[in-house]
Amino acid sequence: MEISKIPYLLSENLFTQKIGGVFKRYPNQINNILESDGEIIRLRENPPGYMVIKVDGIYEEIRQKLYDDPRLIGWMAVTVTLSDMAATGSDPIGILLSLQLVKSSDSGWLEGLQRGINEACEAYGVFVLGGDTNFDELFSITTMAISSIQEKVPLMRKTIMEGDLLFSTRHLGLGNAYAYSKYFDDSIQVSYRPEARLKESKVIKEFATACIDTSDGFFPAVSNLVELNHLGLKMERNFEEIIHENVKAIQKKNPLPTWIFLAGPHGEYELLFSIPSHKKEMFLEASSTINWNPVFLGVFNSGNQIQFQTDGLKIQCRPSEVANLFDEVDGNIQLYFQSLLELHQSWLK
Repeated sequence: MEISKIPYLLSENLFTQKIGGVFKRYPNQINNILESDGEIIRLRENPPGYMVIKVDGIYEEIRQKLYDDPRLIGWMAVTVTLSDMAATGSDPIGILLSLQLVKSSDSGWLEGLQRGINEACEAYGVFVLGGDTNFDELFSITTMAISSIQEKVPLMRKTIMEGDLLFSTRHLGLGNAYAYSKYFDDSIQVSYRPEARLKESKVIKEFATACIDTSDGFFPAVSNLVELNHLGLKMERNFEEIIHENVKAIQKKNPLPTWIFLAGPHGEYELLFSIPSHKKEMFLEASSTINWNPVFLGVFNSGNQIQFQTDGLKIQCRPSEVANLFDEVDGNIQLYFQSLLELHQSWLK
């Protein structure tokens, strides 16, 4: 497929299509490229059964010193892949680890990494099944999660209908609040240890038409949903109503626009999911049985843009206009922050 004909506007998706779109797909794989947070293989027809796999790494976060605590690195290495499993509605079995260790690392650092991995595995009820270990000048860690789905239909990013409701598992913006504290104001302490929403996923998969995690932030996740489903989104809640408390704490010191904490590219690993309007009450009742209050966000419509209110402004734009800013500055953190502020100023005019 020629790049000019790919129906995606999110720059990361264009790149993924360019690299992975040339490979032949396994006949029993039910998702096409970009249609799911994991790769879903049909094992049997009746009763239905699926295997779901996902591989992910946290290279940039370590290289840019966003994650510098080995215990957090271990926790996140497990969480990033299991969050994708939650977005497919699957039940994790275990993970495989690929480690590139630095020989000069002290034993305390390695013990911290192992502790973080073990804590995450215990929290999620999974196991380290094996993997590969080598040595290099720079540390890196990659995980692959393996999970299953029995007698249920997997959740993917598609099949949203006009009028479906968008929810999130919790308030949003924690990931970018943490990044801001690390890069721009270390006097602000933001606790960051996101959880893969596996428990909530068990309820979501009974009602949802689509699901995606916010590993890259709110706007990139929404870009995926609206572009894959050829829909638009009208936010029914102001961003100030859905933002995480840590963002509000930052704003008391630095009055930054609320929406930039939802822009990406570092997320909070919540789930965004669509619920048919006629199933709303049943869904909310089921959610209450696990003492969970999902956050209602908005309604999908026939447009191709997102409409939202933030910082006293009413904005309508393609979500990729926000989501692509990080790539447009080649991942330069300082330039990215400046680009966010410049976009906000353009909206004020």
